[in-house]
Amino acid sequence: MAGRLVTEAARAQFEQRRAFQRYCAAVALGSRRPLSEIVFRQTAKGRAYLPDLPELWFSFSSCRRGFLGAWSWTLGVGVDLEDRTRLLDASAVAQHLFPEAEAKAVSSADGEERLRTFFQLWTLKEAALKSIGEGLAMGLDAFEFRLPPVPRVVRAPCSHGGPERFRVYVVEQASCCAAVVTRRNEPDRAGATKSRLGACRQTC
Repeated sequence: MAGRLVTEAARAQFEQRRAFQRYCAAVALGSRRPLSEIVFRQTAKGRAYLPDLPELWFSFSSCRRGFLGAWSWTLGVGVDLEDRTRLLDASAVAQHLFPEAEAKAVSSADGEERLRTFFQLWTLKEAALKSIGEGLAMGLDAFEFRLPPVPRVVRAPCSHGGPERFRVYVVEQASCCAAVVTRRNEPDRAGATKSRLGACRQTC
């Protein structure tokens, strides 16, 4: 019985996640294409895309608290959503996976602020990796962030233009922490096309 319930819960979450992704695509396209006709594929590294519109960049994330999606015609975009009520040894995880300065920022914070700092950094890192089409396999140390006074990238892969190509946003609620990271494909230049970014959120 327990196994069946787990399977049913996983199936329900899969269906909800797929419905949310299709809804985001319908909003992004601004069309009346039936949701049943919107079918995503995935790259080898897990990024969702529409086969007939590969230039439209999507990113999705979910946890037991809700769903988050973002898309852009002009930017690489990544999102991550985490349940910040989870119990974990934030300092130990940060020491193992984060660069030294980030691990120190986590361990030097106290109480709730320690978990808050950890989840801000974690979501930023996952979102940044997604913004370049990569997954966790590339390593959480591929990007480095500073949080105060505002979150920003201080180190990013040179192959993707370095820190100046990225913009970061952190969204927090009592139970969730989320991040959105965008990446410009080209340096800023006069007369550049205005960036187009959209997002949807559904929380429980």
